[in-house]
Amino acid sequence: MVKATLPILAVLLFTPLAGLHAADSSRDLLGERGLPRILFNNDSDDLKFPAYPEHHSALWVPAGDPVPLKGIASLEDYLGYRIGPLAKTAATGLAYCGNFGAPIWELRRDHIAALGDDPMQPIVGFWRKEGRTFFFSMRMNDMHHSVWNWAHLWDDFTKAHRHWFLHPPTESEWQKAFLPWLEDKTKPGPNEWWAKVQTKPEFLRSVPASNEVNRQGLLYDYAKADVRAHYLDVLREACRRYDLDGVELDWLRYPLFFRAGEVNISVMTEFVSEVRAILDSAAEAQGHPVRLVTRVPDAPARAKELGLDVGAWLSAGWIDAVIAGNGYIFGTNELDQWVALAHRHHVPVYGVIERMSRGFARWGTPETLRAAAATLWARGADGLYLFNYYNIAEYPLLSDLSDPARLAHQPKEFFVDACRDSNNGTVTQTALPLPIQGESSAGAVLLLTEAPDQAKGLRLELAFKSSGELAAPGILINGQRLEDVQLDRNKASFTAVSASPLEKGESHLTVSSSSPQLAKLLRRGVNEFSFTTKSAATLTSLSVRVEP
Repeated sequence: MVKATLPILAVLLFTPLAGLHAADSSRDLLGERGLPRILFNNDSDDLKFPAYPEHHSALWVPAGDPVPLKGIASLEDYLGYRIGPLAKTAATGLAYCGNFGAPIWELRRDHIAALGDDPMQPIVGFWRKEGRTFFFSMRMNDMHHSVWNWAHLWDDFTKAHRHWFLHPPTESEWQKAFLPWLEDKTKPGPNEWWAKVQTKPEFLRSVPASNEVNRQGLLYDYAKADVRAHYLDVLREACRRYDLDGVELDWLRYPLFFRAGEVNISVMTEFVSEVRAILDSAAEAQGHPVRLVTRVPDAPARAKELGLDVGAWLSAGWIDAVIAGNGYIFGTNELDQWVALAHRHHVPVYGVIERMSRGFARWGTPETLRAAAATLWARGADGLYLFNYYNIAEYPLLSDLSDPARLAHQPKEFFVDACRDSNNGTVTQTALPLPIQGESSAGAVLLLTEAPDQAKGLRLELAFKSSGELAAPGILINGQRLEDVQLDRNKASFTAVSASPLEKGESHLTVSSSSPQLAKLLRRGVNEFSFTTKSAATLTSLSVRVEP
């Protein structure tokens, strides 16, 4: 038998304290900078969608039912969509997308007139009550307009400045493909999510280039001074209009700023220095600090490849917090690298939770969300940043997520990361799905924040698939064989947990155990799993449910 080494990703977790990286308990880095423990990102669709009812009839909710739109006759009508209920939770920080498509103050007023001449003013006023903090969130590049022909994504400014794109359409393409598409009145409804892809102009569906590559061509080119000046102008106007506690630069929407071979770190560093200068001027005018937080790729090295030298920004003292990553990966990303880098400059780090369905099939249950938060806290996060977390029914869970001490007493389901969404290479590659060659072994790691030998209950669950017949696999946990397992060949059991769908002709097997032996084999911290199978197979999911 040939013993394979554990995936390289596992090395990321072999840190002191068996994989648990405690934050600097001697300092409250968030408190020192006046930053919230939870920062909630709102994409502002709850304002844009009601403003353009010809495009939208409902608000999309990740893993939830769409919320029907109604007219906004008062601030209370608007607040009911998301922000009113959020104000009653543990989330005291709001990062509101004021620059996603048309700047928020340029939205058409017809259907949101009740909010006044500047629709965001009453929103800022409401949120900042009772010590809550408001951040103006800027998407530093976005390509939703490459898919949807909505008026608030294709405003007159965007149309007139299409020459700023990384790869602008030719005049012929603009006239023959884009204008008919933009003027098309038969637009799919907002809940026909993927159907809208088919509304893209022929230019974006062309071959041999992929859709993704063509979509990226409609991003702004930061090599152009006019592009950088435009973003700075939007920021100045936001600071002039609103009494802000801070600003978020979201570099992950979308993480591409230069053409291939033209990445310019010095240009981006100078840009961030100008952002900081604008905020310093606003702080002087407002009489209080205006913080700068920035959302960056999963790994510092990947950020630098894109032109984002976050280390230089930290050294210069421009950044008040780092928002580390996409939020798809929790146990095997480079969060520890961001924590080490930022804490060296006494700057806090937010761990990210993205609520959309990705990887583990049960993602989104209270147990999995608690486990994700507990993992981020254990790995050194100072706070949590929530993205696409819009299901109001899940808001009460924020009391658990925000408090590591409270989390310790709640049931959690820890799972091995499994995600194939790259977001232009900014997402850490995951171990799952994990191929296992017949008569050899393959491994994965899982971080547990609880002590298994003190838990009331433990349950291990794994899913395998193969093009041939599947027999019971051999399972080692921290070097010792697990003896007591149950085999389930029911397809429903497999799909309930599997991060990888079954292909035609593939067999499947779900393996579980609640044996008392688990308490002896598992440990608090990093756990090493090794698998052997008689024939080639793929491990598609692995989870451990812990009831403290």
